[in-house]
Amino acid sequence: MGMAVSTGGDGRSRPVAAWWRSRYGAQMLIEIGIVAALLMTYRTIRTSNKTDLRAAFANARDIIRFESWLGLPFEDDLQAFLLDHPALIKLLNHYYVWFHFPAAIGLLLWLYLWHSERYRGFRNLMAFSTFTGLIIHLLFPLAPPRMMDGFVDTMARWGPVIYPENPLDGAANQIAAMPSLHFAWAMIVAIAVISVLDSSWRWLILVHPTLMTLSIIATANHWWIDAAAAGVLVVAGIGLWRMANSWIGDRTWSWTSMRFQDDDGIRRLEDLANEPQPQYDRAEIRRR
Repeated sequence: MGMAVSTGGDGRSRPVAAWWRSRYGAQMLIEIGIVAALLMTYRTIRTSNKTDLRAAFANARDIIRFESWLGLPFEDDLQAFLLDHPALIKLLNHYYVWFHFPAAIGLLLWLYLWHSERYRGFRNLMAFSTFTGLIIHLLFPLAPPRMMDGFVDTMARWGPVIYPENPLDGAANQIAAMPSLHFAWAMIVAIAVISVLDSSWRWLILVHPTLMTLSIIATANHWWIDAAAAGVLVVAGIGLWRMANSWIGDRTWSWTSMRFQDDDGIRRLEDLANEPQPQYDRAEIRRR
């Protein structure tokens, strides 16, 4: 009976231990912690530097002048056209709110659960684009079009209302228009789906960044150049990631040695350490 109880206990513990060592156990909990920490840091930084309204409006006027110099100041014309279609505006309002975080989190879950070999690269790309964008938010506060004359705050008029009327109230940083992280994340989602899947249906994901671009401009939450800057960040992140991979190669980072180590070299050292050592006759050695 004692052996039966002991064996039963071992039998129950083995699946738990196997689960804990698998990528659905400790590794998944670590990834959830990393993503949660990134989101908390994102929200914390987003609340910083939200009171520098003078610089934000001055930078907005510079953006208008720059777009005019390019001959592409079309945000007001696009919004004026869409204002004649309230149903479409309401749809874009909700798209702006409900397809930002959910789509990004859904992408990370999908990659981790079904395409784990591609997960880390896109997680790092999203983190790079986000935190580089947050640094720009701190250094370059920018008022969105809805705060300027000639534009309509469509979310304040038709809902859902997510920003208080006074930009100094609430937790959100309302003068963090450049770059548009809404577009950056939508672009990363599209790149991930297109690069991971083989089906020709994968190109339908391009609807997501297209609608997100339309929503950030139609709702007057971003200038078009905010989306362009976000696209540059994403492309730069991909380029840096490829450069890093070409340099690192098949080496892995060792926290004990604080340097990259070659996997083949580590395996050779392990094989050498595990080789049976020759046995010497001590009496024979003394005679010699």
